[in-house]
Amino acid sequence: MKLIVAFALVTVCVSSLAADTAAPRDLKEDFEEFVALIPFNKINDVVIKYIILDGEFRSFVKYLQSGEFGKVWDQIFSHHLMKDLLRYLDSKDVDAVGLINQLADLIGQPHVNPDVEGVLVETKILGGVKAIFEEIIALINIDQMEALILDKLANSPAFQELYNKISSIDYAEIDEFLENSAEIQDFLQRLRKYGITVDDFIYAIKEFFGWL
Repeated sequence: MKLIVAFALVTVCVSSLAADTAAPRDLKEDFEEFVALIPFNKINDVVIKYIILDGEFRSFVKYLQSGEFGKVWDQIFSHHLMKDLLRYLDSKDVDAVGLINQLADLIGQPHVNPDVEGVLVETKILGGVKAIFEEIIALINIDQMEALILDKLANSPAFQELYNKISSIDYAEIDEFLENSAEIQDFLQRLRKYGITVDDFIYAIKEFFGWL
């Protein structure tokens, strides 16, 4: 379940806007409840610590800024399923594109549109990419996040609609896309080498959305 919650965390991070109405709850407000559980300041402190002190993580950041990862970025965000999901979220006033483009600016990748360096000293002292992943996940109250997911699935029509939209996607198309992309496979293999349990993560996503 922790891996499922980790994926939910990635999903809900597409919105950080404040609520502006007391009307019946919508998807934007559902997402804000998830966002409220994420300690962004603490996560930022962890990221800065690893950038300063951990050579392996700095190497990974350099990879994210490279043209090599740019191919992964382009393939993911130019795929029609991703474009469709981003348009759907935009129609619900969830500014996914805005947040993704903030990340793009940070790592030097091009902005997403659904319509259309210095020498670093290798001083690995903290534990690398796997360690920062685990440290960030440890900052999240998993029990609260899990309870909120279950509550939204049971009681929020807007959240249920989003879940049904994603779960209705034919996973065979996603699987074919992932398997046929050499760049994405290289990215996943890099994560495996860092000790990230990519295959467990993918299995949990498939289980959560009923794609098994």
